[in-house]
Amino acid sequence: MSRCTFVWAHGLNSCMAHEDELGLFDWSCAEDVAKVVRYDARGHGGCECGHFEDRAYRWSSLVDDMLRAPGHQGPFVAGGASMGAATALYAAVRAPRRIQGLVVVTPPSAWETRSAQAKVYEAAARLVERRGMPGYVKAIQAVGQPRILDEELPEARTIWLRHLRRMNEKVMPSILRGAASSDLPSREEIHNVVVPTLILAWSGDPAHPVSTAETLAELMAMSELHVADDLAAVRRWPELVREFLGGICQWEEPAEA
Repeated sequence: MSRCTFVWAHGLNSCMAHEDELGLFDWSCAEDVAKVVRYDARGHGGCECGHFEDRAYRWSSLVDDMLRAPGHQGPFVAGGASMGAATALYAAVRAPRRIQGLVVVTPPSAWETRSAQAKVYEAAARLVERRGMPGYVKAIQAVGQPRILDEELPEARTIWLRHLRRMNEKVMPSILRGAASSDLPSREEIHNVVVPTLILAWSGDPAHPVSTAETLAELMAMSELHVADDLAAVRRWPELVREFLGGICQWEEPAEA
């Protein structure tokens, strides 16, 4: 059996180091069934490719980085959380022959529910321009986390804010406006994506409503949806991902001549 390639993209204002410290999206358990490729999105973490145009941070633009991440032109399984989930969906729409499967985690508000979140990001961009990152971080501290994190992993906020403070203040408004002007692919485009898809959502997060995950599951013929209502269920996600990848990546190595 050969290992397939699994490309994973983090969420908005996150990075690989943030995910590693948080420990929720640890796909190392899947390394026996897939080659796991992770990367920092433009403007995030250790990525030095800081653009100053809003359009560079639209989800439909971020797909360029995901398609380059494997380092080859062959097929791969695309996955991500929030912004990364949107990136993976756009990869499947733009390059369907390269996508073997999808892992869509905490998909963000979309379509009719998107405008409210877009206004939040636009207001945040203006705040950074007026008061810098310290002002933005202070405002974030007053905003609630997803219910599961607030109730069962309160240290998640401290971890996130530590990494958020390290982001480039000059680039942040463009990142936020790129998110504000983004949405998921249309329902018709998503319906036309026919690959095995694992959808993982959690309850109690208005920015990532379960309704988006449910709609994706309805639209995608080969999808499987799991909704977590507590931290214990979230911590089972890595094993669900491993099982999903194992099912996709089962094919025999070609015999040597």
